Amino acid sequence: MPNSLEELLAQAYSETHELLKRPELCKLVKRGLLISYGPPIQEPDLLLLSFQGAGKTSSKKWTTWPPKFLYLRSKYEFGKALRNLCGKAGLSESLATSAMALPVVFPQSPSSRGWMNKTGPHSVWRHHSVKWVKRLTDEIRPKVVMVFGAKTSRALGIDWEDAEYAPGRRGQIFGLSKFRGAPAVYCHHLSQGWEETEALKCFRYAKKKLVSRQ
Repeated sequence: MPNSLEELLAQAYSETHELLKRPELCKLVKRGLLISYGPPIQEPDLLLLSFQGAGKTSSKKWTTWPPKFLYLRSKYEFGKALRNLCGKAGLSESLATSAMALPVVFPQSPSSRGWMNKTGPHSVWRHHSVKWVKRLTDEIRPKVVMVFGAKTSRALGIDWEDAEYAPGRRGQIFGLSKFRGAPAVYCHHLSQGWEETEALKCFRYAKKKLVSRQ
């Protein structure tokens, strides 16, 4: 029996690579292109949504999903922090066996500058990516969604309840909502300027939501 999630993800890769035929879009893909950070999993415990890869997790233009979840061995800050926080929140098994991760902008870039533009090629890529993230989430049907960072939240158009903010550049540090019907927890991005105690609260809420759905 065909796996509809696999088929949909394969279609996302196919349509995304069609955009590379347009020179103005292709020239923005200098540090790789990634849609899913691991194999498709139906109804996983966790779906992790971040803005985009920095070209560190993998700099290749992926034409399909990686055979193993890339964050499990990533030596870069986000991956290491993710494993550490999941361990402390009791989510290590979920991360290892029942998690997917998608960026809301598929081309990887060391800087997020320009990718929230309202028009132009950056905007085309963002709208294309967000469209697919929503379609894929509908098919994935995750038990809990974790949303990392303010730009990810804005790109997806999520409104947050019980939102908490830290002074200065760190901005929002916590929030609860729904995304495509699934419980969603906001967490500050784990690459810079984050505090472990604040982030751990988000991961523990994700664990609480997960337990309530099992």
